[in-house]
Amino acid sequence: MTLRYSFPYLFYGNKINKERLYKVLVDLDSANGGETIDITAIKEAIGKASGDGAGGILKDIADIKEAIGSATGESPSGIAKDVSDVKTAIGSETTEGTILARIKALEDAS
Repeated sequence: MTLRYSFPYLFYGNKINKERLYKVLVDLDSANGGETIDITAIKEAIGKASGDGAGGILKDIADIKEAIGSATGESPSGIAKDVSDVKTAIGSETTEGTILARIKALEDAS
């Protein structure tokens, strides 16, 4: 919000300039609805995660959570499951059939 007059111009000869004070009050009054517009814009940016009119930040977060998924539970999915599968395949040197165990066996054989 910008006002047309700055505070020092309200005074002239140690007295309040009524016309300038009135203009500042009118500017403040007209700007009073400014935060309502800002709040509406913020609400639209935040949006909804699902349902009619889904969109905005909340929907983006829901989409990201879905893409990440879960490595555990009834239906593992997404990136978390993929990472879990890769870690399981790599395994350790002592777990038979894993990548690290096969590499260890090759190193020991040479």
